[in-house]
Amino acid sequence: MEAIKGKLKEYLSMDHELDFSEFNEYYQSIILKLNEHYQEFTEQDLLDIRYILNTVTVNAQMWGSRKDKNSKKYKKIQEKARFWADAATYKLKRDFGYDNEKIEAADEKIDGEMKPKED
Repeated sequence: MEAIKGKLKEYLSMDHELDFSEFNEYYQSIILKLNEHYQEFTEQDLLDIRYILNTVTVNAQMWGSRKDKNSKKYKKIQEKARFWADAATYKLKRDFGYDNEKIEAADEKIDGEMKPKED
């Protein structure tokens, strides 16, 4: 999970857009992690993956709204990422007693961790 989160932090500090192949490779690594380890995720893993998936969803939605050769692929990524983010949200609520307010506070904390450090 740390590698996936670290890669997102790197991406968030970039000053240019990822090309589709790199974005898709990152997305595929997330899906692989979910498929292999979702049932074992800790509370923190669920919070992290939810934040990551929401970020992927927003970017895929934005890039998918363009009319180019990858727009349909971005829309598929958006749909699957949203599905998994919703599943993580459901599991946080069901298994760990989270409500929307607590999830929002966790998102804000993670968002603060993901911002590049000021020199």
